[in-house]
Amino acid sequence: MKSFWYNQERKNVCGIRIKELRKQKHLSTKKLEIMASLAGYKNINQNTITKIELGIRFVADYEVAIFAQLLDTTPEYLLDYKK
Repeated sequence: MKSFWYNQERKNVCGIRIKELRKQKHLSTKKLEIMASLAGYKNINQNTITKIELGIRFVADYEVAIFAQLLDTTPEYLLDYKK
């Protein structure tokens, strides 16, 4: 759906910040998947994380909150993307 595109290149704004924080914390996508699983979030896997970071997957509001929790930040930070 066109309404889910942030712009012509991305379906989300938080993927860039998620990738940035994940790398700052020296986490692989697999390790972030494991952290999500241990926190009870079974629907977040390596493939999902990669697609979010690349901007090819829409991110629901509840998922923004999950990533904020996993990466020890706030949803506001993840959504405050400046190109």
